[in-house]
Amino acid sequence: MEAPEPKNIVICLDGTGNQIEENLSNVLKLYRTLEKNDEQLVFYDQGVGTLGQVRAWGRRWQEFRNILGLAFGLGLDGNVLKAYEFIVAHYAESGSGKATIRDRIFIFGFSRGAHTARVLAGLIYEIGILRPEQIHLAGAALTAYKQSRSTSSGAGTSGGDGYEGEGANFRRVAGTRTGSVTFLGVFDTVSSVLVPNAGGLWPPLVSEKLPHTLSNPAVRTFRHAISIDERRRMFRPDDWEQGQRFQPNIHSRGTPDPQDAVEMWFSGYHSDVGGGHARKDSGISQFPLIWMIQEAKSCGLAVFDRMADYVTGIRAFSSSTEYLYPAPDAAAKLHDSMSVWWRLLEYVPKSVHLRQWPGRRSFLGWYLPLSEPRHIPANARIHPSVRDRTTSVAGYRPGNLRGEGAERRTP
Repeated sequence: MEAPEPKNIVICLDGTGNQIEENLSNVLKLYRTLEKNDEQLVFYDQGVGTLGQVRAWGRRWQEFRNILGLAFGLGLDGNVLKAYEFIVAHYAESGSGKATIRDRIFIFGFSRGAHTARVLAGLIYEIGILRPEQIHLAGAALTAYKQSRSTSSGAGTSGGDGYEGEGANFRRVAGTRTGSVTFLGVFDTVSSVLVPNAGGLWPPLVSEKLPHTLSNPAVRTFRHAISIDERRRMFRPDDWEQGQRFQPNIHSRGTPDPQDAVEMWFSGYHSDVGGGHARKDSGISQFPLIWMIQEAKSCGLAVFDRMADYVTGIRAFSSSTEYLYPAPDAAAKLHDSMSVWWRLLEYVPKSVHLRQWPGRRSFLGWYLPLSEPRHIPANARIHPSVRDRTTSVAGYRPGNLRGEGAERRTP
């Protein structure tokens, strides 16, 4: 009897405030392009804070609630559990040992959904994948994962002695299945989660990093589209650790393959990279979307090419301009994300330990962010559309590109 062919399980996790509506995020556009059948099962989860607010004060209150949700991670557990339970219910493997055939898992996310995607991948590595009859233990599995810590840091991988702590114990007792992530693709990860400081009285709140969200040996291919122009203090990019190995089972023998990881920088603010603006104003966000689709397709993602060409503006299939998406445009409008609530937060002191620009003034170990630009590493990969924008748009010279002299490497 022949073993069944592995299928794709695709998880799409949207950002705060993003939902199925007229102005689609890049995660939702990508979701539209996916083939959906028995060979590729697809799950989409709307971002937190998606309840519609019609009146102006209602919208402002919703935005304030979204800021609180971003700061304290409200709704994160529920988002992770829904996606994990979908995987538990549908994931299959056959054979044994080196001949084991496993389903392929693709995970995509934007903003807070990108952080959720990383947490989900970390959960798969630390705990494994429960069996369908164990799905009622998913909540306990997430708790065990969050209580796990590596020998190096909470965001890294387990140390040389193997899995440790609560996660290791849960994994052994539950007898979970070893899983891996074929492709983890995220748009501008946001992960500012504050928790009470257990180590002292001041500061009362500290930033928390969950296990395996900055590095994860269970991920075969990692892609991250990052905004150059975003400046909000709580939207600092989470850089992925380079030079990792792909080793979902740390007890496996042999030399593991190198992990395929690329972080690409794009022009625009947070939602210019992740999408979500009016259709006619989405020309700049097409570049990261096209890049992500192409990268995932090369890893086996099944995409309906006609729909992909439509949502990315490459080809029009309607004579009505109302339903057309713009073509990728390096000179398209950017959308400054610094609204009133976010601007006020720029005047709240921040620890110098988190300062990425040494030249900024500090006082008694604190400094004011005041919309500081993101730091771009010297060897960063800069998408070619950025160069096109600097030559076609007068005055577009991002300070973080000029200030640090990032090498403009093309893909």
